[in-house]
Amino acid sequence: MQYMKRISCVTFAVVLLAACKVKTEPSEELKAFVKQFDGKTLVAAKEELQKESERIDRFIKFMSRMAADKENGYTGKEDTVAPYQLRPVDVFTSGYAAYLENIGLTQEVKYPNSVLEANNALRDNDNYDLEAPDVISEKIFFADGTTEAKSYALDGSTPIPSSKTIDSVLATVSYSYPVKMTVLKLDKSHSTATFKGAAIKIDKMKDNQLRLLMGDSAYKNYLYIEAFNQDGKPLDYISRNNGSGHDPDDMNKLLKTYNNILQQLVKKIDNGHFKDIHALQEAMLDEMPGGTPFDAGKGGYTQGYYKGKVAGVRVYMAEARVEVKKEMMLKNLSPNYAGLYLVKDAKSDLYGFMDAGGKFVIPPTYKEMTAINPFFFSSSDYNGYYYYRLDTATRQLVKLDLVAREFSPQLAIVAKNEEGGLKGLMDGNGKLVIPMIYDDIMKDGKEPVFYANKSAPDGPLQGICSLYDYQGQLLTSVPYYTNGNTYSDGLLLVYDKSNHHYFLDNKGKRVIDLKEYQDVEPFEDGLAKVRNAHFDFGFINTHGQPVIPCMYATARPFNEGIAMVTKKVNNDTEVGLINTKNEVIVPFNAASYDIDGKGAKMVYTIGEKKYNAKGMLMQ
Repeated sequence: MQYMKRISCVTFAVVLLAACKVKTEPSEELKAFVKQFDGKTLVAAKEELQKESERIDRFIKFMSRMAADKENGYTGKEDTVAPYQLRPVDVFTSGYAAYLENIGLTQEVKYPNSVLEANNALRDNDNYDLEAPDVISEKIFFADGTTEAKSYALDGSTPIPSSKTIDSVLATVSYSYPVKMTVLKLDKSHSTATFKGAAIKIDKMKDNQLRLLMGDSAYKNYLYIEAFNQDGKPLDYISRNNGSGHDPDDMNKLLKTYNNILQQLVKKIDNGHFKDIHALQEAMLDEMPGGTPFDAGKGGYTQGYYKGKVAGVRVYMAEARVEVKKEMMLKNLSPNYAGLYLVKDAKSDLYGFMDAGGKFVIPPTYKEMTAINPFFFSSSDYNGYYYYRLDTATRQLVKLDLVAREFSPQLAIVAKNEEGGLKGLMDGNGKLVIPMIYDDIMKDGKEPVFYANKSAPDGPLQGICSLYDYQGQLLTSVPYYTNGNTYSDGLLLVYDKSNHHYFLDNKGKRVIDLKEYQDVEPFEDGLAKVRNAHFDFGFINTHGQPVIPCMYATARPFNEGIAMVTKKVNNDTEVGLINTKNEVIVPFNAASYDIDGKGAKMVYTIGEKKYNAKGMLMQ
C-alpha cells in the first residue's frame, strides 16, 4: 500500500495556524470559505458555521482516538514485510483507465453558490494506490440550456457562483504516475538528506515511532516511507498519517483554537453583534489567523508507529513521472432537476423548500423530512412513515398512498406497502414509467437499461427479466433469464425458457444467436468464452465470430488481455497463458495452477512460478 494520497483513502492535509494571533494576509482557502457566505442571511450563515464547527470537532476526536490507538497498539512483537517496489506502468495505466471510465460529478448547492466534486461513480477499492486526478472545468453546461466557460477546481470546496442545476462539465483531467524512483536512506548517523533542493530529516525516531519532516518538493514527490530494523528489514506498521506543515504535535491545539473562533462567531450572531452578512465576513477574515486548518501548506511531515524497533528509514522518491492530461465531458451523477431544495429553517427547526434564489416557496412546516431524490421525500412520526412527491408545476408536496424508495435522480421505486409487494417506477410528474407488476427493478451499471424482474422461481435478477429503457419503453418482446449478468462490451448474455442463449444489445435486440454452444460466459476484453458440444472451450468476438477455436480442455475468461487455459496432452493436463490472438505467452506445462486477484492485480501461479496480469514472471 503506497504511503501517499489515494483515491479511496482520506489524506489529512493540515496547515498549522499561528499560535498567537498575528494579522496576516488571509489565505486563498480562507477567502474562498468566506466568499461562500455571499448573499446569505445571517441565519443561514450561522447554520454553515455550526456545520464547519461540527466537522472540526469530529476531526479533533478522530485525532484523539488515533493517538490512543498508537499508544496502545504496539505489543513489542516484531513483524517485517517485503521491501517496497515501484509498480509497473501498466498497473497505473489500467487503474486510471478503470477509474476514469466511471468518473462523474456531484453538485452541492450552497446558495448563492454551488460546489462541484469530481468522483468515481463505481469507486473501485483496487485503485487505492492511485493519486486522485486534478479536475478543472473548461465549460459548464446548465440544465436550463445556458453555459459558462470558466475555470474552477472541481474539488468539492471551490465555490462556483451559481445555484442552478448543472447537467455536465467539459473538464481537463490531469494526473501523473512515477516511472523512476530514487531511494534515500536515513538513520541516526545520517539523519538528513536532500531531494531536488528540499530537505528531508528525521524529527523523531524512538522505539517504534518515526517522524520525518520534508521540504515542499520532497513532500510532493515522496512515494513511500519504509522504516527498517537493525538488520535492515522493513517493518510492518501499526498506524501512519501525513500532512502539510511542520509541527504535528501542535495540531490538536490549533484545531481547537480554530473551532473556538467558529463557535464565538455563532454566539455573536445569536447576540445580534453583526448588522449584516458583510460585517460577519469582515469579522471572519479578521479573527481567523490567516487561514483554515485545511489550507494547502508548504512542505509536510509523515509519521508512523511500527511493529518493531526502528533503526532507520528508506524514503522512496519519484525521480521521474509521466504527466497525463485529458479533456473529458463529466455528467452530474445526481442532478436536481426539480430546481427546489429541501432546507431546514434555522429559526423554527422545521423543513421547507427553497428555490435557487434562496426564497422559501413551500413554507417550513414539516418537523421531519428526508430526501429520497430531488422529486420524492419521506417523513415519519410515531404512527409511521409518509411519502411525498414534489410537484414542481404547482410547487406543492403531494402526499402519496404508496411507499417510495431511491432509484435515480428523477425516478423512484414505488410499492403499495412497506412490507414489499409488487414494484414499479414513478417519475417526478407522478407518471408510472414502469407499471407496478415486478418483484424487483434494477438499473444496469453501464448501459441505459432497466431490469424489471419477476423473481420466481430463482430470485432477483435470476428470474425472468424484462428490459426497459430510461423512458419506460419496453425493449424485449419476451422476458429472459439473466442469471445475474449485466452488460459487458455493450452486450448482455441472456437465455430463454428453452435454455437458448443470446447476446442482446442495449435496445433489447438479439445480435448473437448462441445455438451452437452449450455454455457461454459474458464478454471480457472483447471476447466471450464458449463451450461446444464436445466440451472444448474457445472464444468468440462481439460479432459472434470464433476467433480462438474450441480447442482447450478448460479456459478462464480474459483479463488484461491474458487468459489461463489448459489442454490434454496424452493423459496429462498442461496449463499455459495465451493472449487474445491465441499466442502462447507462458508455455504449456504439466503443473499445478491457480489464480488470485483481478484486473491489473491478477496473479497466475503455475507450479512454483508466479506471473502478473500481463503474463510476466514475478521475482
